[in-house]
Amino acid sequence: MITKLQKPTFFDDLKGPSYRSNFLSPINRSNGFPQTKKIFTKDEKVRIVIDGQSNVIPIEKLCQKEGISIGTFNKWTKEFLSASALNAKEGVETDKRAADEKFRVVIEGKSGTTSIAEICRRENITQEIFLSWCEDFLLVRNRNSIIHKLNNPLYQKNRELISNFSSLAVVKYCENYVNISSAKSLVVLKSNSRRLEDVQDLNNVVSLQKINDVRFVNKYLEKVNGKLENGGIMVGCFETFTARRQRMSINKIPVLGSIYFAAEFLIKRILPKVSFTKKYYFDITKGNDRLLSKAEGLGRLVSCGFSIMDYKTIDGILYFVVKKVREPYFDESPSYGPVYKMPRLGKNGKMIGVYKFRTMHPYSEYLQDYIVNAYGYAETGKPANDFRIPKWGKFMRRLWLDEIPQLFNVLKGELKLVGVRPVSERYFQDIPKEMQKLRLTQVPGCVPPYVALNREGNVMSVLQSEKEYLEEKIRNPYTTDMRYFLNAIFNIVFKHKRSA
Repeated sequence: MITKLQKPTFFDDLKGPSYRSNFLSPINRSNGFPQTKKIFTKDEKVRIVIDGQSNVIPIEKLCQKEGISIGTFNKWTKEFLSASALNAKEGVETDKRAADEKFRVVIEGKSGTTSIAEICRRENITQEIFLSWCEDFLLVRNRNSIIHKLNNPLYQKNRELISNFSSLAVVKYCENYVNISSAKSLVVLKSNSRRLEDVQDLNNVVSLQKINDVRFVNKYLEKVNGKLENGGIMVGCFETFTARRQRMSINKIPVLGSIYFAAEFLIKRILPKVSFTKKYYFDITKGNDRLLSKAEGLGRLVSCGFSIMDYKTIDGILYFVVKKVREPYFDESPSYGPVYKMPRLGKNGKMIGVYKFRTMHPYSEYLQDYIVNAYGYAETGKPANDFRIPKWGKFMRRLWLDEIPQLFNVLKGELKLVGVRPVSERYFQDIPKEMQKLRLTQVPGCVPPYVALNREGNVMSVLQSEKEYLEEKIRNPYTTDMRYFLNAIFNIVFKHKRSA
């Protein structure tokens, strides 16, 4: 389907004279096109027109690559539309327009240059007629596109690689996002594939090896990032340990299953992340069959310079589609340990590191923007649908156990025992401007005002409690904190107030 034509004057050129510039190398410096003539076959012309109109690459770049002028491309487009008209499905015509004229209307309507409603008024047709013309055009265009792909040996080769290594469902999923018939698309079966070493400036990489079995996951993702152009797409996969547990039959055996997976978590999840056991673990396992959470797998991708476009579980494996948006962070010391240092805004906007016991999967910090952009905030003020927090993490948060290491921040003078909570830069951007100014005047605290006031933990209640606290703190700078702290202790102990 045509979504947007790359050249603004496409239809003016289509109506005007054609230049018939079919050339190959070498380059003529006067007009930018090669001089040696070449006779393109009808099938080649159709292929070029289809690629140009499907936005695989800009029309100007396509013409330069094929050694033709834009006028020649426009001429071939008109020929394609005329030929398509002869093969379009038969039906009752609502008027006597020629089929190529109908297709001109369809293309212009889909090019985004004007609205379909305006097109229909100008052409004196109903939107139902316009949609029927669309069906005629797409029927022929899609048929030509499919025939072209099936006749493309590179498409056949890549399709066979993907289907043999995974399934046809994965082929279809890949084709939703990448053009596997393009010479700038690469399908790799292993992370150490030599095919990946010898290429550069790719548009797409389809990686079929689960990253659970890649010894140096981040180094591999960084390598793929370096091979892709900006905006290039990577499709890959990994198995989450939740899916792994569901797959294994021992999970169905009561007690024994729980013991097995607890031991597996210790061996495959903790030992690889402890400095003095890490080397021995990877010497023995060679990095195969590591346990990955959904949050860690996606977080690693973001840390390596990718933006998450989509992910989908197919046959128990999570397949992801990501786009290169920047260079990797090259994080040499990611946070794996039980204590995590969170970057937060302190007084006067100074960044401080707030210590907490880990309640999220590793690499979760890289997914903050993705979670908020995808799902927004829950009523509690925390990101909604936050899959980064496991059950044991939620338990620790409810009982305030994860806050204990913040006492070290209190000793350093970065936090107080009571006060507005230190927040991330991302969350700070979403609160009202007047609250931003008030917040930055005070040192943040461990115990938030809504606990001392015994309010609900939703966003509006929390912000209102913070506003009341900050205004009172300005009026009574010496007694406010003590009163709020004693009220908070009373509410936690006697009224069983819990964290949101």
